[in-house]
Amino acid sequence: MINIFFLLILFSSLLGRIKFPGINIGIHYLLLPAFSFGIISLSFKSLPEVVNKHKIILISISLMYLWMWLSSLMSEFPNIAITYSLKYSTYYILFFAFLVLTFKNITTLSLTFYYRCILYLLQIIAGLGFLEVLLPNNWIFKSLKFPSFYPEIGSIMQNPNQFGVIVAIGLCLSLILEKQNKISKIELHISELIFVISLALSASGNGWVIFIIGMFLLLIYKIISFRKMIYLISLLFLFIVTVPVSTRRIGLADSKIFPLTNVFTENSNLLNPHGKKIITLVGTGVTRFEMWQAAINETIKRPFTGIGIGVFPDQIGVKVWGKKSYHAHNIFLNVSAEQGIPGLLLFTNFLAKIALKVKYANPLITVPIIMFLVSQIPDVFTEDYTFTTIEFYFIAAAINSRKDVVTQLKPEIIENAKKL
Repeated sequence: MINIFFLLILFSSLLGRIKFPGINIGIHYLLLPAFSFGIISLSFKSLPEVVNKHKIILISISLMYLWMWLSSLMSEFPNIAITYSLKYSTYYILFFAFLVLTFKNITTLSLTFYYRCILYLLQIIAGLGFLEVLLPNNWIFKSLKFPSFYPEIGSIMQNPNQFGVIVAIGLCLSLILEKQNKISKIELHISELIFVISLALSASGNGWVIFIIGMFLLLIYKIISFRKMIYLISLLFLFIVTVPVSTRRIGLADSKIFPLTNVFTENSNLLNPHGKKIITLVGTGVTRFEMWQAAINETIKRPFTGIGIGVFPDQIGVKVWGKKSYHAHNIFLNVSAEQGIPGLLLFTNFLAKIALKVKYANPLITVPIIMFLVSQIPDVFTEDYTFTTIEFYFIAAAINSRKDVVTQLKPEIIENAKKL
């Protein structure tokens, strides 16, 4: 039954666009904590042991959330801040449920089941993204997407950027699972194809960078060979310069050579005939710098309490982008702007406690966590519940990592990882 609740949590995280009839509240805000409480209730006997074992971590995250609420109550925009505090409190319950789940089920077989479920979910997300590119006007995708986003891919998530990051993480996860004999070669080849194609179509510069970082991490952990890394990076590059939308993203819109093929000329989504502006990587970099400056300015103005959680996109980001819903594009600057220096220190302390808990370097856990964190240096994905749900599972798994259940790697790989 506990595994069913886990699957329901993963499924519920995808329902961000579906609202309860009559009220403007996403159904996932209620389903995620409900299913999380299901896991907690089924593990009631182990709760004292979990709390005692991880009291430092739980105190750290509790202080972080307490300050979030205090800064929201003192915000100049309390309605916005309190609303987002309620939303993000869902993550607290979800994190504790995953902490209990990974504490209770520490056998290799149980952990393999959870990782495979996450991999399959990411494959479904990537597959739906590919279908959306081919059928952008299908009623399912039209009901999910925000019309302002381009390319029209990954609408089941919040926007193409975190879609690109999550499929990059999915590819690295599949490589690790295959290396550790948790999935077959056929499953790996399917993952490689669907993830690389979807990553190229996402036109996500963040996703591309995270993919390359993931490749180097896997090389360091000896999960893949140098030849394999070059092959996958070359394959991604080939798809990028082949697909029109990705070619335009890297600034080659006026090139007479790229894209390499016009096979997609009849696909309106790939050619963007509606004239939606595609900002190049240089352009997004400049805008991010402006957002960082704005976040620093807000921190200077309100260094103690910040402006309140969720306020930056609504009140500050709109001044830079001209639209609402744009955060500071750096998770640390976003936290400092919205919750002040104390909030940033509590957030950093929580990350430090997690790092101290990861005593045994297991690439199945550490590689995704590094990719999740690094991807939010030029971005913030806390509002995307699918992204954050999967991220919190890996954090909980890292905290509960055990030497006796670390996947069976060769001794030299373990030694190499410990030197990092």
